[in-house]
Amino acid sequence: MNEKAQRDRSRRMADQDLAHRTRLSGLVYLALFGIMLVFTPYSHDHTLSAAVVSTILLLGAGLRSWLALGFERYYPSAPDRWVAGFSLLTLLLAGTWGLFCAHTLLQYGLHWTAMLALLSTAGISAGAISTLSINRKLIMACLALLLLPPTVAAAFLQSRESLAVTLMFLTYCAFMFSMARTIHKTYWEALNNTLLLDLHARELEASNRELETYSYSIAHDLRTPLRSIIGFSQILREELDDRMAPSERDDMKRVIDAGKHMSKLIDDILELSRITRRDLDYRDIDLSAMIQAHADALAVLDPERRLDVRVQPGLHAMGDKRLLDLALQNLLENAWKFSSGRDRTEIVFSASGGNGETVYSLRDNGVGFDMAHAGNLFKPFERLHHHAEFPGTGVGLATVQRIIQRHGGRIWAESTPGKGACFNFTLK
Repeated sequence: MNEKAQRDRSRRMADQDLAHRTRLSGLVYLALFGIMLVFTPYSHDHTLSAAVVSTILLLGAGLRSWLALGFERYYPSAPDRWVAGFSLLTLLLAGTWGLFCAHTLLQYGLHWTAMLALLSTAGISAGAISTLSINRKLIMACLALLLLPPTVAAAFLQSRESLAVTLMFLTYCAFMFSMARTIHKTYWEALNNTLLLDLHARELEASNRELETYSYSIAHDLRTPLRSIIGFSQILREELDDRMAPSERDDMKRVIDAGKHMSKLIDDILELSRITRRDLDYRDIDLSAMIQAHADALAVLDPERRLDVRVQPGLHAMGDKRLLDLALQNLLENAWKFSSGRDRTEIVFSASGGNGETVYSLRDNGVGFDMAHAGNLFKPFERLHHHAEFPGTGVGLATVQRIIQRHGGRIWAESTPGKGACFNFTLK
């Protein structure tokens, strides 16, 4: 993004934030003036002035709220005109209120009617800082129109008490101007940092997409020659089996097994890439039924193995059916694989609630692992056990973690060597 585009984007964001903050703030003027009319003698003593101020405040507040609420409709086609109109209405409201407060002071002196108007003016100026300090020139002009007229009017009263009010308002003016500058500077620093972080995030996302596409393309292109290697090696072993020495047969078997392992690794890499790329289709998922279906499938693969699977019934979650099915399949196959040396394989799937979230757990009685290496558990191609003892590519748990993270959840494991493992995960 070039510098001009960056400035235009930051300006639009700031103006949009300004519109959002001031959508109904003009009504404060009307509410405070209504209190003045009802509870003070101003409307009775100055009927014409009250009518003029009421009309100006009503029109100014209404038009400014209309501009703020219609930001998306009017701003894109004429941003400069929108800002000019918004600023003009804001200054009209501030100037009208400042003159009204000054007029009240000159007419009533330090009577409680004027004090109520001064108190309202101080409150409006404080509120204006929080809503208008996005635009430095606008907030400075607004504060000047609000605070300087009553300050000058108080000085004209020429009494000891009015002098105190004048000095207090001068001090308040200086403080408000200083705060406006500080808040304006802080706001724009935060906005620029946000835009910079957003730019870096989008660049990183684009880089990640390119890397994923590149790895996907490489993995996909490797499949065809690898299949040829495996296929021709199998043909060669079958045709020359009676003419090969035992060592040669073993070597040929290693070539074929290594090729199959590589093919499985490529398939896993492609699956991991697809998980990142595909859109999620959220729907209600019966996790209990999903786990039970995979457990039944594993039992059919090895009917001689004693398997005890206990699934808590009625566990549901919102998520992508295909991805969650793949995650549960990987977790279950992981538990199945690492409990293969037990006389009886025990797998338990359950859920518990706490801290406003549901934690799903899959526990097995397998070999477990040392928690000192838990940080490597979900890294692609990282293995905590030797391939000869427990075959695999080291991508399964990385795939599970990616799926859980895409659902806004987290996954972690707990284990003791020789006493099984428990994989816990949450879903948003």
